[in-house]
Amino acid sequence: MEQIQRKGFFKLDAGDLSSPPKSRSFKEVLSGESPAGDVLPILSQSTFNGVPAILLTDEEVLKLASPFQFTLVGKFGLNRPNLDSIRSFFNSLKLSGFFFIGLLDSRHVAIQLSNDLDYSIIFARRSYFTHNCQMRILKWTPFFDIKEESPIVPIWISFPNLRLHFFNPKVLHALGSIFGRPLQTDQATASRKRPSVARILVEVDITKKHSKEIWVGSKAFGYMQKVEFEKVSEFCPHCKIHGHALTECFKLHPELKKHSLQTTG
Repeated sequence: MEQIQRKGFFKLDAGDLSSPPKSRSFKEVLSGESPAGDVLPILSQSTFNGVPAILLTDEEVLKLASPFQFTLVGKFGLNRPNLDSIRSFFNSLKLSGFFFIGLLDSRHVAIQLSNDLDYSIIFARRSYFTHNCQMRILKWTPFFDIKEESPIVPIWISFPNLRLHFFNPKVLHALGSIFGRPLQTDQATASRKRPSVARILVEVDITKKHSKEIWVGSKAFGYMQKVEFEKVSEFCPHCKIHGHALTECFKLHPELKKHSLQTTG
């Protein structure tokens, strides 16, 4: 049954972390219970930029973040259901593993999941409606800031006319890895029922430029493969939110807002 559920889904690693530990709940993490090999050196106070500081290495930060590798963030608008209602909604999704919902602030909830399958399914949706409120799904990273939105989003990438012998899970994973972290293929790609195009869902940083063609195969007998990105959302690197491009930013170009008001007025 698990193999059927996982068909088309890639097993996710923890990014740059080697041998990631089993994901733990927020309760376990906050209790201070550390699994074997997860002990940090004694931390000491220091100063940085003229203020008191606790300094950690990048490796130590990633180690502390590893229990949250399957964590996402739900962002609401002006209205948000209470936590019990949100938990009830996630119960209705019939996830394959356990989950934990915690409040980050009045608009954001942390969604800690326990496996890569649930993570991929929920992140792929991008948003849900619960109790007449939209909840957008954002990626959580060790550097997540509630005042900003992550530019890393799941995007379907198509490889039209990919040669038939490259419809192989390892090859498909490698193709997706060129652009980010592959999450899954669609079912037609996984079952090879639509050999005209391979589609892979990939976590992509949309602030970066990505090639529209790649070389696949050997140097002597390979070929140039076309790449198509589906439904890339607008992202403003100035506001650090989704919904508009830099050229349409009212904060950066206030004259655009004035023109918009005149047009609608």
